[in-house]
Amino acid sequence: MDFHTQYKEIKRLKPAGIRGIARAAVLDALAMADRAKGIGKDLGKPRVQFIYIHHVFKDEEKPLAALLKTLGETHRFIPYSEGVERVLGGNIDRAYACISSDDGLKNNVRAAEILTEHGASGCFFINPAIINAGTREEVERFCRDRIHFPLVEFMDWRDVDRLMKLGHEIGSHTMGHSDVATMGQAEFEEDCGQCIEVITRRCGGVRHFAFPYGRFVNFNDTARQTVFKAGFISCASAERGCHIPHGRPLRNDELCLRRDHVGLDWKLGHILHFLAKNARNAGISGNLFPYAQCG
Repeated sequence: MDFHTQYKEIKRLKPAGIRGIARAAVLDALAMADRAKGIGKDLGKPRVQFIYIHHVFKDEEKPLAALLKTLGETHRFIPYSEGVERVLGGNIDRAYACISSDDGLKNNVRAAEILTEHGASGCFFINPAIINAGTREEVERFCRDRIHFPLVEFMDWRDVDRLMKLGHEIGSHTMGHSDVATMGQAEFEEDCGQCIEVITRRCGGVRHFAFPYGRFVNFNDTARQTVFKAGFISCASAERGCHIPHGRPLRNDELCLRRDHVGLDWKLGHILHFLAKNARNAGISGNLFPYAQCG
């Protein structure tokens, strides 16, 4: 199969357009204002910041290394599980950063190696149904219908083993990258159970879940309850934000992990702007799911 290996190839298939150019200009101005005010103070505020990526193509390897080097100046990298425990218990005495990745693209093996080189460990959320995918048609269909992306290569179980040997965690992202909000309760219960069974058999266990697409419209309270009843200890979104002490210990099923998506083709100043904004706007309500019974 002729897979894409450079992100610039994929960007050529989908040009930024006027809106994207205008957005970049606004972010340039905001990043400049951050530098003028001294962004380091905001970035160093005590909190747990979860950051996630989807891929690290060959032309994204150096940007990932640069991002990690810069983040390491103001944050301490901690494993994903430790980040969850710190938020649950309120043990947040400095700026911590947790890295994760979704979808299980093959180039995440290189991402894992770069994380290790910079003293960081991540959690890689996989879709077991696409691991070891057999035919080009299967992969094309998954790319088109589930992740809305051109043809890319996915990890096999040997790659997953490599991640674990490097000290990284493996999480669940549903069996086949489904929009959970469109699934019936019984269907989602079966999916969670199957994910736990497959990943546990191959990896020895799985503790963390991240719902695909990641916005609150892609989830609901019934699905939240299903995740925790299935045995996962955390559930992550793709809503921006960070976590500060809540003032009391949190139950696992109350905590909605907010994760900031980062594109490695973005300017470093733009990424830091989003993270600094999170720190400035952090509040305890950001720790919870947006459902009344979780308040």
